[in-house]
Amino acid sequence: MQMEEARGFVFQALRRAEWNNEFQRLLNSVGMIVATAQSRNVDEITQRHGYWGGLQVLAEQEKALIVNVVWSLVIQGILVPGSSDGKYGWPNLHLTEYGKQCIEEDRVLPHDPDGFLQDFHRELPNADSTVVEYLTESLQCFIHGLHRSAAVMLGGASEQAVLLLIDSCTDAIADRNAKQTFQSKIEKALSIFRKYEVFDQRFSGLKRRMPRELTDNVDSQMRGVFDLIRGSRNDAGHPAIGAPVGRDAVYSHLRLFTPYCRRIHELIAWFASNST
Repeated sequence: MQMEEARGFVFQALRRAEWNNEFQRLLNSVGMIVATAQSRNVDEITQRHGYWGGLQVLAEQEKALIVNVVWSLVIQGILVPGSSDGKYGWPNLHLTEYGKQCIEEDRVLPHDPDGFLQDFHRELPNADSTVVEYLTESLQCFIHGLHRSAAVMLGGASEQAVLLLIDSCTDAIADRNAKQTFQSKIEKALSIFRKYEVFDQRFSGLKRRMPRELTDNVDSQMRGVFDLIRGSRNDAGHPAIGAPVGRDAVYSHLRLFTPYCRRIHELIAWFASNST
């Protein structure tokens, strides 16, 4: 078992009530999940070892990995030692209110960066390597509590995705003069915000030619997310003019990033197949 697998198994176990705020029960639940993943006969394990059969599945090294994952989740504010009914300290532990919100979403979380990236690659198997590099670093910053750094790195990933979209829009322009004019405007726009403005002016006139599934909610799903991520990056990178960038903001922006990038890739694919 690798650390990335251990994180995924722990999150699966936390979504089950059977761990009941006890670390040993959480270990047992993880063990049963591992047994299922390995196609082992869970009923047979239970009959042989009773309720605690899952503990028998895990090697000592795997248990140590799970301890590391649990403490990292304590640091991230998802778990806290003790139980909510007054049993203080280890080996009792429980989900914080923030942790409950994360677990209830029942989706791959930024707190599980490897699982998050696997999900991202499933959605975008041909994702740009630079986008992936910046997203990976953003996730690593996030799980270590470096929220401003995470915002800056996610802003870099978003900017690269938008630049690729603008390039595809440029390549699709059939008229040479129109293409040169558009390129000139993009080059003169010094910031990513200004470049997006130039793109958006042209994009607005093209929407009527595009399939409805590409244009439905495109302003909120693309421009809206672009502005949110850019705003957080600016706040993080220019503290004298910005507000503090908190965990919740970065968390929500990371959760929005995959569908945001998927829409951008769909538009890039359309531009690659259509002259404008």
